[in-house]
Amino acid sequence: MLLPYLQNNWRYSNAPEGQQPFEKVLGLSKYGFGASFLIGGYDCIIISQAYTFWEALNTMSYWVVPITAMCATFASVAYTVTKIRGQDGYANYVLASLATGGVFYHWQKKGILSHNFTIALIACAIVKKHSDFIGWNPFPLDPEILTQHSTIPIDFTIVKDPRGRRPWE
Repeated sequence: MLLPYLQNNWRYSNAPEGQQPFEKVLGLSKYGFGASFLIGGYDCIIISQAYTFWEALNTMSYWVVPITAMCATFASVAYTVTKIRGQDGYANYVLASLATGGVFYHWQKKGILSHNFTIALIACAIVKKHSDFIGWNPFPLDPEILTQHSTIPIDFTIVKDPRGRRPWE
């Protein structure tokens, strides 16, 4: 009940830039929490093979806390810069990306990696802001894809069914 509520009601893009900061922070942080929870779970089970509660907690918090903090930092800095500047533009997302890169540096303590992450984040943020300005969706969701049961629409069966194709094929 809580997950569908968060998924449907708390979104970053429900309000224009510079309005509803709590909704924007929660709207981005939920994606960071979900992704980092999966990454941390993979690390706990497959890579670190944590046997005790404290090992698992340490491994999970290594991933969950900084990634969720980076999402919250991006949303809050973008909101603050929009309020200070008084206009919505690319500079808001660039400054938010720089602040997020600082959080990433404090997490990883590697300058080159942090630099590359920040540059990639700036590029992604500019593409996102540009798509918001012109109304373009960089990853359009095709509704037909959700109804397909195969990504390749070619029949690779060796022996064909004499009754013909089934409705689910």
